[in-house]
Amino acid sequence: MNPLSIATFSFVATDDIGANVQRIRGAIFDAAKAGAQLLLTPECSLIGYPSAARPDLSAVDWCRVGDEEEVLEIEARKANIAVVLGTAGPFRTPTQFSNDALVINAGPNPQRYRKQALTPSDEQHFIPGDTPLNVTVAGWKLGISICYEMRFGQLWAAQARAGIDAFIHIAHMAGGDLDPGTKEKVIPNIYSARAAEWATPLIVCNTAAADRWLPSGHWDARGVLIDSCASGLLITTVKPRNSFAPWYQGLREQALRRVFPSDG
Repeated sequence: MNPLSIATFSFVATDDIGANVQRIRGAIFDAAKAGAQLLLTPECSLIGYPSAARPDLSAVDWCRVGDEEEVLEIEARKANIAVVLGTAGPFRTPTQFSNDALVINAGPNPQRYRKQALTPSDEQHFIPGDTPLNVTVAGWKLGISICYEMRFGQLWAAQARAGIDAFIHIAHMAGGDLDPGTKEKVIPNIYSARAAEWATPLIVCNTAAADRWLPSGHWDARGVLIDSCASGLLITTVKPRNSFAPWYQGLREQALRRVFPSDG
């Protein structure tokens, strides 16, 4: 397996969908020009994160959202780059919505992951999904997750059990903190632990909002922070687990046996 070039585009999405699309289109072009094979955008970056960029979802034109997702798919295919797009959409009924990561140009059709673990704030706007998503880009099997899900180890364990090669995570990690300064200290360590406990590289694309709790970043299979970027485009090269000492591969296998003993 060859290294994978991944770009993250950290920006502040607003409630102006057209403006968000233009910025994402520019990032697709710039990332592809830089040789990236995959581009990540922050959580809800197409529509603007509710409670931050917009009060709620009542003013969202969902037909337009679908149209713009198709526009970005066309741009990604033209540029020959896969994209994990932070978006949202109707789910189960026309008046219920999910917080989504839409994976485009990683196969013949877009694939949509619906965030499963919702914060209390999320629950004011979204309903949870119930299905994991793994996609393949350039021979890498990638596990998709969103923001608050970083706190729930069983979701990451399930991805490791599915044999993913890297964790792909988009987020809007920003806003008030009940204990000021705590999240900006704790959250990067949780990401490092997720990568280390499963000996699996992890890429996070976060918003560039001024009150963000951490920049976008890349942790390798040892749990070491390799690259980070608070705003704009980050291009990073992800190395497969077998690039490191065999001990890391054995660590993941041992962890899987302990968490899922029935697998044998």
